[in-house]
Parts: sequence; structure tokens; C-alpha cells
Amino acid sequence: MRNLVAPMAAFVGVFFAAPALSQKAPPRTPEQSSLVVGALQIGSAADLEVEGIDINIAIGSVVYSYLVKNTGDRELKLTASVSMPELQASSDGRQTWVLASNDAENPVSLAVTAAGEPVTPKAEVRVYALGLDRTTEIKADRLPLIPFGPEIDKALAALPPDQVSRLAALGIISPRDPDNPKELLTADWSLDNVLSWQQVLPPGKDVPLVIKFTPVRGEYRLAQADQADLDGMKNEICLQPQVLGALQSRLTSGDAWKVIDMTLAVDGPAHWIDNPLPVLSVQKPQADAIVAFCGMDNRTSDRATVLGVTRDNTDEVRVVIFTPAAK
Repeated sequence: MRNLVAPMAAFVGVFFAAPALSQKAPPRTPEQSSLVVGALQIGSAADLEVEGIDINIAIGSVVYSYLVKNTGDRELKLTASVSMPELQASSDGRQTWVLASNDAENPVSLAVTAAGEPVTPKAEVRVYALGLDRTTEIKADRLPLIPFGPEIDKALAALPPDQVSRLAALGIISPRDPDNPKELLTADWSLDNVLSWQQVLPPGKDVPLVIKFTPVRGEYRLAQADQADLDGMKNEICLQPQVLGALQSRLTSGDAWKVIDMTLAVDGPAHWIDNPLPVLSVQKPQADAIVAFCGMDNRTSDRATVLGVTRDNTDEVRVVIFTPAAK
């Protein structure tokens, strides 16, 4: 079973009922998981061309670089946007996420530049419960918008019983189990957020658009008992037999791997354009790390920066970095 190996900034705890003798099973350790930040989307124009897409990936930073061009003779003003990852508390307490910021409008500290100049996007934040927009109600109750973590745990614990009943009836929170009155209340909403801006493209010029953010990554440990987990992921990240053998050999000997697991959006900026395939470069955190993803150039696997190109007809790529774990 995978275990967390890093301190967690967000924790969602749930108690699990034992299947026999009415005994309580101990809480499971949540697994730090990945959340996807959307790729750049941009409005349509016949004179818009996307000339290149590069994605640079490190453990603590992801940078998307788009080279776009207005091939016409008039200035273009197009809406551009990036979707934040949907935030929702784990339904069974088995997942948790570490965010770069408690800012509901920008939880991944995303920054945008166009032609080297900073861009200030506008945030469109919505909170949904039972499929209904409950942004107004949650703000009126002065609850934090991010539905997990110590801030919302503290706010929910302070709610009076009548307010708990009202919010539970709206599907905004889960009430306490009557048989377990000390159980934490849980936020039942999802937080959706899109950052958008108006992008001006002068005629006949290349404009680099750069989007940088802190990834919400999965982090866990693979030990000898987790051989099946490694076998299960080999097709998803296109592990070559030699690499898979090296990973398995360490587990078989009783040693372990620390794993960083990230899923990245790689869809094109405009669906009607024949976009070039994104070029990926992954920075190794240390020389003996192993990087794996589909589309990887295996000739670069031993280098400090591993290169590759995403596969056609896919909108996400999973990148996994293995480093030897301390005993």
C-alpha cells in the first residue's frame, strides 16, 4: 500500500467502519494525488497560427511556452484562458492534495507573460453542490471556498447545529454520523475556476505566451509489497523492459522508490487548428532518478533533462519520476 512521504498541507480525514464485530478500523493514510491544470485555450481567428508548444517539467514547477503568430495585416484581440484544477474533498478520505496557495482564485500560483510582459488574468470562481451554483450561499456563510484543508476544517467545526442542518439540506456539507459525533464535517462542494484575459496579437509577429505554475503532484512510496502497483502503471507511462527491470530489481531487493506522479494537460490552444505536438522536457531532481512517460525519447533517459514529444490525439500526459528512497 502506498504511503505519503512528505508533509501534507491539506488533509481530509474520514473514519471507516469495520466489516465485522462492529469494531472501528483505523483510518487509512491519505495518498497525495495529482490534479490537472488546463492547457491554454484561445479564441478563433483565421489568421491565428500556433507555431510551437514546449512544456518544461520539474518537481516544483511546470512551464508551458506557446509560440503564436498573427499572420494577417490587422491586430487580433482574442480571449485566452486557463482552467484551474477542479477542487473537491476526497469522498472516502484516501486522497489529499498539496496546493501552492490557499488563494481560491489561483491555488497553483499561476503566472502568465505575453512577449515577456506580465498578464493579469481575471478569475471566474464558481462553487457547485448537487450540480447547483452555491457560490452565493457559501460566501454568505463566510466559509473558505477551497473545500479541504485546515482552514475549512476549522470553519466547519465552529458551525452551530442549526447552520449545519441547513447546509446539509442544501447538499453543501455532509453532516456528522450520529454514531460518531466527533467525526469531522466534510465539504461536499467542488470549486471551479477559470483565469482569462484578452490577448492582443500584432500583425505579422511571433508572440511567446508563457504560463508557469506549481503543479499539484502525487507523491508516494513504492516498496517490495507494491510490485503490482508498478506492473499496473507500466502501460500507462510506457515503461521500457530494461527500465521496468531496474525498477523491479530495487523493490525485489527490499529497497524502495520515492515516486513523483504528475498528469499534465496537453490539448491544443484552439480545436480547429492543426497544432504542433507539444515537446516535453523533464528535469531530473538527481542524477540517479528515472523518468517515464509515453512519447519519451529513450536516447535521453540518462541525461539530466529527459526529452520527448506527446502522442497525437491525446489531451493529457502522465509523467512519473522515480528516485531511490531512504530505508
